[in-house]
Amino acid sequence: MTSPWAPGPDPDAETDAERTQVLDTREFQAAPPAPPPAPRPQPAPPDAARVDRRGTVEWDLAVARANNRPSTDVGLLLLRIASLPLVLRGLHHLLNFGGFIDSLRAHAFAGQAPEVLGALVIAGEIALPVLIAIGLATRVAALLQATLMVAIFVLWTLGVAPLFHPDTGALSGEAELLYAALALPLVLTGAGRVAIDRAITAAGRERRIEKKVARRLGE
Repeated sequence: MTSPWAPGPDPDAETDAERTQVLDTREFQAAPPAPPPAPRPQPAPPDAARVDRRGTVEWDLAVARANNRPSTDVGLLLLRIASLPLVLRGLHHLLNFGGFIDSLRAHAFAGQAPEVLGALVIAGEIALPVLIAIGLATRVAALLQATLMVAIFVLWTLGVAPLFHPDTGALSGEAELLYAALALPLVLTGAGRVAIDRAITAAGRERRIEKKVARRLGE
């Protein structure tokens, strides 16, 4: 039996359920906000050292500088000048034109037209080395000189002398083979920059390069 003097329930007192709800609300309000999503990783830029620059204007200029060194031009100049002693033989044949023609008449092949062949040989021995030395029409002149020297070796030297000289054991007609060997590389390389060919064709070559560069930059 309840005593009438016992205190009644306090209307302002919080119940256990209300106290738990308040605590849950405070914990929810005190929770920190969720962090923003991490940004996606961007692909790394390509390595500049591994970029293929072949075919670009910079690549062509670098290759041109590497292939046109001054030492190469000096070597080609010396190679061209080395053919000049052939002029002395041509002048000797010119000054002794009659005896040279008589020697050609005794040959089976050259005897068919000794005057014409003699004039062509003398002109080639004098003009071709000069053209090669000054660098004018170098490729054509070098090809003609090599052809002339090989023809003289095959049709003349081997026709009147054995392949090997009996006294020295060397090849007969070594001079002709030497002049042919000096001329053949120039057929492939040209005269180089120290030549008249370079001065004549430089303007046209520069115009072609400018057009090529303009087309590439316009792409």
